[in-house]
Amino acid sequence: MGWARRLLAVAVGVPAVAVAVLVAEANLARRGPELDGPRLELDGRLGGIGDALDVVWVGDSTAAGVGASTIDDALPRVVAAGLGRPVELRVLARSGATVDDVVAHQLPVLAGLAPDAVFVSAGANDVTHLTSRVDVERAYRRLVAGVPAGAAAVLLGVPDMGAIPRLAQPLRALAGWRAEQLDEVVRQVARDTASTYVDIAGRTGPVFRADPDRFFAADDYHPSDEGYRRWAEAVLEVVPSTMLAG
Repeated sequence: MGWARRLLAVAVGVPAVAVAVLVAEANLARRGPELDGPRLELDGRLGGIGDALDVVWVGDSTAAGVGASTIDDALPRVVAAGLGRPVELRVLARSGATVDDVVAHQLPVLAGLAPDAVFVSAGANDVTHLTSRVDVERAYRRLVAGVPAGAAAVLLGVPDMGAIPRLAQPLRALAGWRAEQLDEVVRQVARDTASTYVDIAGRTGPVFRADPDRFFAADDYHPSDEGYRRWAEAVLEVVPSTMLAG
């Protein structure tokens, strides 16, 4: 996990003992459990017959369903099911993607589509890559600007990375602090572009912290099935009413 080492860059100038602690914690995180299994194929039609809402998801592992035990437990499909109407779903998200990766590799594919709605779940990898706020904001604005005309944009905020049990303290607190900074970038972009913002950290972080065994997958890093259901609830609370079944 090179990301754990990169997080340590912010420790420059702190006492040597503190740096040694962070290094040890990063090594422990890197040796943590990994999830097995192939990439989930989430594309398809859900919800029966009738006119379908064309939905595209872009982003990182949370949009790709990493941590879910079946395709129907993955976040995009749980949200689609919760809309209460037929949905034609396409997921372009890839595990490990930063916001800049989404712009470089997923946005060109999105540009050739004509969705009714685009959901974005990205930013967590920018926390661990220590991407600057300026660079994240620049990339995020390019991403939203590239959403096809007429499509509603739903921006999931950066999750509460201070809740992740795989990261020991104080490394976990450091990740949480960086996530809060980048989440504010997403919130501001949503305001400026009249996009829908989902406060993932605020709506799910407290319960994830209170019961990590329930809400995190076996790798102690990604959400579990129950965790993704909580994320989906937060999304469905704020999606535009035009997406929901009449």
